[in-house]
Amino acid sequence: SLRYWEGVMSVLNFQNVHVTLVVVPTDLRCGYARLCSIAENDLGLNLSGGKEAIVFISKTRRICKIITNDSNGTILITRTLNQGRFEQILIKSHEVAKCSLTNKELEDFLNGKRLFVKKESFW
Repeated sequence: SLRYWEGVMSVLNFQNVHVTLVVVPTDLRCGYARLCSIAENDLGLNLSGGKEAIVFISKTRRICKIITNDSNGTILITRTLNQGRFEQILIKSHEVAKCSLTNKELEDFLNGKRLFVKKESFW
């Protein structure tokens, strides 16, 4: 439930952490070490400082994993939606396949809510 997830978010405390969503699907069969390697080598993000959290999504967009690091150790969270899929976020072909999220956007994304609305027309 949302109340439970809000409790988890407050325990993990992403308030002073920059959250990055990797918008291209990632093979989530791997664990923390491989996801950390992808974050550092492919995206240029440094998890060792404890100021980053990276959200990866699966090809089916039903599973996501969040990795982060704090002074006590590493954290790997898996979130699976019971219904629906995580939002597919599109980027331009020349842009890096990541975007930043606020804490509210992260909460909405993890609960399967839409972050962006597609406009039907320009006018």
